[in-house]
Amino acid sequence: MSEKQQAHLARAIVICLLGAIFYLYEFVLQVSPNVISNDLMRDLHLQAAGLGLLSASFFYAYMPMMFPAGLLYDRFGPRILLTIMVAVCATGALLFSHSKYIEVITLGRSMMGFGSAFAFIGTLVLVSRWFAAKYFPLMTGIVQAMSSVGAILGTIPLAQAVDQFGWRHSISGLAIAGFCMALAIWAIVRDSPKGHVIVKHQHSQSEWKRLVTVCKKPQTWLVGLYAFTMWAPITVFAELWGVAYLRATYHLGTVNASSYITFIWIGVAIGSPLLGVISQRLRRRCLPLIAMALLGLFAFTIIAYIENLSSFWLYTAMLVFGFSASGCILTFSLVRENNALATVGSAIGFNNMMVVAGGALLQPLVGIILKYQWHGEMMDSVPIYSVNAYRLGLLVIPTCYIVALILARFFINETYCRDIVKD
Repeated sequence: MSEKQQAHLARAIVICLLGAIFYLYEFVLQVSPNVISNDLMRDLHLQAAGLGLLSASFFYAYMPMMFPAGLLYDRFGPRILLTIMVAVCATGALLFSHSKYIEVITLGRSMMGFGSAFAFIGTLVLVSRWFAAKYFPLMTGIVQAMSSVGAILGTIPLAQAVDQFGWRHSISGLAIAGFCMALAIWAIVRDSPKGHVIVKHQHSQSEWKRLVTVCKKPQTWLVGLYAFTMWAPITVFAELWGVAYLRATYHLGTVNASSYITFIWIGVAIGSPLLGVISQRLRRRCLPLIAMALLGLFAFTIIAYIENLSSFWLYTAMLVFGFSASGCILTFSLVRENNALATVGSAIGFNNMMVVAGGALLQPLVGIILKYQWHGEMMDSVPIYSVNAYRLGLLVIPTCYIVALILARFFINETYCRDIVKD
């Protein structure tokens, strides 16, 4: 490799790494309510239903931006959009951490979601422009792994920071980090190498027509519903209610409870690339989907409904629970195989929206169930919910796995790892 090629590679890595760090940052913000749930309920005088809606406001802002994000990147380029959107996330974190009014805090959480919708897509745009096509799958996998790293940073390290500095100062620190990142992206990132020819996206009306074409296919909805049911347990338990459940059931502190949640994200990081390899070796899609639904149902039943687990078995169950979520990642392969290249972008956007919808719908639902199971107990101005109340609310998770199992066994068409729709 010549010195010029080495310099280009180094520059490409730094530029794409900055985009990937934004994706990591997004996940720290996304999962942060899990470790500060008690603090939020105490300081904002919230019950579980209000906490669920506050956390889900991230997804209410995130979901509508799935489709326009790609079009905006084609129009304005990644440098300016990534800079603006990191700053939007950081501003949201600043509002979230400083205000005493629930309306402003909800606005801050929504701003985090709005800006975060641009992180993954923008990073992939940079990868596609700075690296040769043969490296795209590898780089996509590396970028995807950053989500688990971010989620892990949003558990134990954030819990330790909250324990030492308080939740407001900790989230303020994240806001400052975001503003520094925005400056670094503006200073370092460039839209593409010199001489790179950028193919402009077609008009948004064409995008709308592609989306309509995708949505007319029953398999789009069936695969999307499977993605919803396999990722919703992660958004419900690993991103919001898991720490609170472990505190109530095992009488753990926030930091210790967060250590168990970390193993869920380690399982996600291991399973996401590994299941793809296994699926390709088997030349099957539906069989791994069935296996992951059964594995998730088995693991979560142990976590939620078997009492007095030892630390070893609880850590193991958390790891398996996270691993099972890789069934959701495999749906994107099904999306590619069920759609022509002309519509696959829209199909992936739709499928990704279904993935995110789990947090938007089920985080508040668990909170509402807890609200109606509350018997008025308080401790340090925080509502206390019984273990049975949590178990009742968390029944949405095994329900998701049962629906996923039925979909994979009886309704989703096997593609045998080949394109069903020819271009």
